[in-house]
Amino acid sequence: MQDLASVLKRELRNTLINNLKMQIDEERLENWKSKFLLYLAELKKWNKAYNLTSIEDEREIIVKHFLDSLLYLWFVPDKPLSLADVGSGGGFPGIPISIIRNDLKISLIEPSWKKCAFLKNIKRKLNLNHIEVFQTKVEDIENTYDIIVSRALWKIEDLIKNTSHILRDDGFFIISKSIKFKEELSQLPKDYKIEIKEFDLSLNRISFPEAKRFIIKIVKCAF
Repeated sequence: MQDLASVLKRELRNTLINNLKMQIDEERLENWKSKFLLYLAELKKWNKAYNLTSIEDEREIIVKHFLDSLLYLWFVPDKPLSLADVGSGGGFPGIPISIIRNDLKISLIEPSWKKCAFLKNIKRKLNLNHIEVFQTKVEDIENTYDIIVSRALWKIEDLIKNTSHILRDDGFFIISKSIKFKEELSQLPKDYKIEIKEFDLSLNRISFPEAKRFIIKIVKCAF
């Protein structure tokens, strides 16, 4: 059996090249691998007291937290932008995105002081100087952003209603959903511009059952 570092590097390469069609070199890949390994170690250590994730298996964390979070990058343009991760929790998807894209200005918005303490620790440990951590509810944020991302926080309609005030007029949402997303999308006004990218998580992952993930881009529109 391959050691965890080798597995992580292989799956990062597969996700970035095969799924996201990115061009990467070995030096950057090695650097990213090291950051994700440190992130994993800190997540496991802090999780014992702070309950950051219900997943304990290291390889499952790699798949369901790290690689899953990177799929959001499909809809993130290759240029400097501002991005808000609403309800960041243990840093998903914001931290994995920030590891790969240090050109983005990223805000992690999380009301729990325990989770914010963890996020600030990860920012320091990984030298992620392009991110900010806000211990507050999104309703109290006054900044505006080009992109809003969130993971399993609200239904799509509720996410849009609760976060539209921090999204710029030409901005958009990126949301990750399982196969049951169509019912949620049907609740939105018909004039919303929506793009959907489907990923098969079983193609190059670590011995997990077949699963589909849908990354959804929704361009801002007045309710």
